[in-house]
Amino acid sequence: MSNAVTLRLTKELSEFTKNPDHQLFLHYDDSNIMNIKAMITGPPDTPYCLGQFEFSLQFPKDYPTNPPKVLALTTNHGRTRFNPNIYAGGKVCLSILGTWRGNAGEQWSSAHGITSILLSIQSLMSDMPYRNEPGHDLEKDMTKLEPYNQKIRHETIRISVCDRLEKFLGMNQPYFFNTLSDASSSSTPSSPPGAASASSALATPVGTPNSSGTPTPSTPAIFEPIYASSVTANDEFSDLSKRLFLAYYDIYQNTVETESAIVKDGTTFMKASFEFGGNKMDGTFNYASLRKRLESIKLAIEKETSDWIGQSSRWISTSSRMSSNLKRQFEQIREYYRENNTGAVEVELVDDNPFVWTFTLFGKPMSNYDGGMFKVQMVFHDTFPDIQPRVKFLTPMYHVHVTSDGVPFYSVEKPDDVRSHIHAISRLVLEDEPSTNPSTHVNLEAAKLHFGTKEQRREYNRNARRCASRSTEYFE
Repeated sequence: MSNAVTLRLTKELSEFTKNPDHQLFLHYDDSNIMNIKAMITGPPDTPYCLGQFEFSLQFPKDYPTNPPKVLALTTNHGRTRFNPNIYAGGKVCLSILGTWRGNAGEQWSSAHGITSILLSIQSLMSDMPYRNEPGHDLEKDMTKLEPYNQKIRHETIRISVCDRLEKFLGMNQPYFFNTLSDASSSSTPSSPPGAASASSALATPVGTPNSSGTPTPSTPAIFEPIYASSVTANDEFSDLSKRLFLAYYDIYQNTVETESAIVKDGTTFMKASFEFGGNKMDGTFNYASLRKRLESIKLAIEKETSDWIGQSSRWISTSSRMSSNLKRQFEQIREYYRENNTGAVEVELVDDNPFVWTFTLFGKPMSNYDGGMFKVQMVFHDTFPDIQPRVKFLTPMYHVHVTSDGVPFYSVEKPDDVRSHIHAISRLVLEDEPSTNPSTHVNLEAAKLHFGTKEQRREYNRNARRCASRSTEYFE
């Protein structure tokens, strides 16, 4: 790898870090930045809504003269074509990547880079992806457009969310393959290496009979190695995916509820004219299954968080490096707020446990939350900051960026600095206006009211003020 390529990629990665995007994520090894993994969450208001899609970027030695090789990894082990331009085999058809002919000015140039590539891929995940297929760009027949969207919505949740999170959690949840060929060619897989244990009450062993008495199919043993390793319990995005799941859980379930009222379970997916051979999306709808799987995943993540608290006594007794680090940070942060006398935050350790923090936020005067007192819990793992804290409002909070059960959506500038986390969460309460970015709107009702009509906005304000006035009841 030449120095010029190293410098170029290092600069791009630095710029990417300085300008975080709530829907684009990267992971790479500093010792080999020629190979990068990316995760893109599907744009809201599209069939890909907040799905978690991984891609691999392999940069050539003459980059940026030539583009990287990009491969889609979220393809149901090479079975599912998620878009006319994102093939089941992983190929991503984009003119700037040289994998599709384009008009003048659309080809690759050295002006392109990591961010523009990811944004171009994300742009394929449109509200009408059927029109991405050449010759179908002017299609208006909703009997073709909407059925294609419907199956993408279903498979986005099934494959990019449920299959993915169950792997990360080590859950032996059966894989609900949608074709007879999948079932007939299957064999029982081994558990992923390093898989975290999940409650047996949340899981169904692979190959055991389902409610109808028929054995559930398991993962096929034969597929390209890159798919075999694309989602494992030790995946680079495992922690991020779990935190995003907790933030987006209500939205996933809302999609399930909405679509299940439109499409009857057992209905076969429509087949688009451009789908053929192994490059297609076949299957049947089963929203009842997805609803239960989402519920089980949430319970498993919450159990994992409570397990950290149980394990923390061992981390403390062994005087782990992180135990001392968190204790020191707590003392510094407590002193910081006392010295600055801001009166906006009070920080405490639960039972003097450096792995379990609570802090109380006081509502901003003359705002919707004036007079409110909101308690927030942060639970840390011994590998922090590699694994970020699990954060939850213990006091009910009505806010666009806080889920109905208290999970805040926030970004942090310094992931290893606990005070940065507290500041970021505090801004949700102290800032007057929430972000307009729809990928951060994790309370659907609150977002609809806040960004709706004047009367809806007034209703949002009233709900927020009620939330603040009732918050003190939880401290009595």
